[in-house]
Amino acid sequence: MWGVLSALAAVAVVPYVLTLLPETPSMPVPVITAVFVVQAGVQAFLLAWAGTAAGRQLGVGSPWLEAWLRGERPLLPRSLGWMVLYGLGAGSVAAVIDLAFMPSMPPPLAGVLPRPSPWDGLWASFYGGIAEEVMTRLGMATVLAWALSRWLGRRAALVVGIAGSALLFGALHLPAAAQVWPLTALVVARTLVLNAVLAALFGAAYVRHGLEHAIVMHFAADLVLHVAVPAMMA
Repeated sequence: MWGVLSALAAVAVVPYVLTLLPETPSMPVPVITAVFVVQAGVQAFLLAWAGTAAGRQLGVGSPWLEAWLRGERPLLPRSLGWMVLYGLGAGSVAAVIDLAFMPSMPPPLAGVLPRPSPWDGLWASFYGGIAEEVMTRLGMATVLAWALSRWLGRRAALVVGIAGSALLFGALHLPAAAQVWPLTALVVARTLVLNAVLAALFGAAYVRHGLEHAIVMHFAADLVLHVAVPAMMA
């Protein structure tokens, strides 16, 4: 299920990604889309499978979806509403910090900063909320925590897993940043700090409440960063 949803989200993010490229891609857009969707779907499926198996040993995972797949019909938890508020708040703080970085950033490679539309940002938010959470929190963080739990114990292993996956999450955004700016020390620091801090917050929601809560919180934060901010700057 998570692999399918992640593949669909990958389709949605392609227009946003194309606006970040400084040059027109040499490959046809349908080919780029197909490759990206297959890659994201396969990665998400494998990481979701491994993370779900490891999470059962640690008491973390996606409890609402798992109950639904067992034939139960659980109500959506009220705490999801708090995740929306927390995500909007986290996204707003990140947007302010990002604006503080901007005067010191190097000139963009294309001469001007790319301006994805709020509509493209809306669709891209589904990829961030679903695919990135499945791969980094359910997959990478959980598997890393499971691998370390024998030596560190459950609590410490989860902390290390979330922290390690947060740093990796920040690093995975460097290729996108490299399409916009030269990778100077400041660009690397901005990309790592902003994304890793947000990822740590999403990870805390995942461990405390489950993947569904991390997805909602991440989606809400992306609505601020990729929809509200571009709309205000248009």
